[in-house]
Amino acid sequence: MVGIGIMVINRKEMQAREMKALTIVGQSDQIKRINATTYKVKSQSSDTWYDVVHQFKQGWNCSCPDHTFRHIECKHIQAVYISKELRHKIVNNNDVKEIESSSQLSCKCGSVNVIKIGIRHNKSGNIQRFKCKECSHKWSDNLGFAYNKINSKIITLALDLYFKGVSLRKVKEHIKLFHGMNVSPSSILNWIHKFGQVVTPFVDSLVPKDVSGVYHIDEMVVHVRKEQIEKGHYQWLWNMMDNTTKFWISSKVSQRREVEDARAVFQDAKRKTPKPLAIVHDGLMSYNEAYWREYYENKGPRVQNVRSVSVRHEGLNQVVERLNGTFREREKVMRGMDHKESAQKLIDAYRIHYNFIRSHSGIGKTPAEQAGIKLELGENKIENLIKLASRKKTV
Repeated sequence: MVGIGIMVINRKEMQAREMKALTIVGQSDQIKRINATTYKVKSQSSDTWYDVVHQFKQGWNCSCPDHTFRHIECKHIQAVYISKELRHKIVNNNDVKEIESSSQLSCKCGSVNVIKIGIRHNKSGNIQRFKCKECSHKWSDNLGFAYNKINSKIITLALDLYFKGVSLRKVKEHIKLFHGMNVSPSSILNWIHKFGQVVTPFVDSLVPKDVSGVYHIDEMVVHVRKEQIEKGHYQWLWNMMDNTTKFWISSKVSQRREVEDARAVFQDAKRKTPKPLAIVHDGLMSYNEAYWREYYENKGPRVQNVRSVSVRHEGLNQVVERLNGTFREREKVMRGMDHKESAQKLIDAYRIHYNFIRSHSGIGKTPAEQAGIKLELGENKIENLIKLASRKKTV
């Protein structure tokens, strides 16, 4: 009975050490890897650092009193076990390796002869510095955003919160509260614009092969504060979406609803997607004229021009009208946009997030995945998409 009691006590002590080891690993800067056989682990009760060293035939040894006098696997050794296992999983993650090797370690000149030249210590965290041995260009791990001194995790956090409907000021407050950083709303807005500028050319070059071919188009009024035409401060936003995949094909901002504005949307869709089976719209005359100029053909299977204007056609255009409602909710939080150009940048960035980052509640995956675009972006889709787009830009 005494032996059983000792075993129970030892098991409880082991479980307690395992929990403490997990706590050590979960905290930042508590474990330092010197090399494959030597680690330094910080004490939880003082500023002392213990040496955890692997010796031939003897296994792992720690300089802490618990291991030195009791000769047991202390929490520091178990923390090293966990850290090595996590490192092994990360190193063997092919998706992460491919993205990192192709985006961070390639220069804008196209050379892959790149070396690390140290770490810049900012309030937002450590940022790796790189140098190209071919052209001597130096840069930081800044997600393709030139001269950006903010940690990439903070940038992607701000982008994700904004696209999920949080206002710029509340994003600023969140970063200040949980990360101790003062970031201005204008800086966050610049990140959003740069996100769209870096990623838009890349995603627009990807062809959604599995679209249904039934494209819905509709226009909506958006508030643009510093643009004035006729009776108020507004612009027209034209949206085109595929019926089944919910892939947001095109988004264009214009001052009027003329034929040339509708043609611009159709021309943009023709560059990005296969030839459709039908175009569904609300009967605006600009759509009819634009259809005749862009899609009508004398021979072969013709693209159908579906005018959803009567009671019989009620609900045919609900797919894109639902998209308009989704963007309207986002616009209410923004309380409008400044200029036509900045409005276009914001909407392009939002379209990218809608297609490639967020999972659609109706289909259970992103519209891009449903449309046959497989990028395997992993957990942090925003960061990996930026890196992938930056790599394609330099190739």
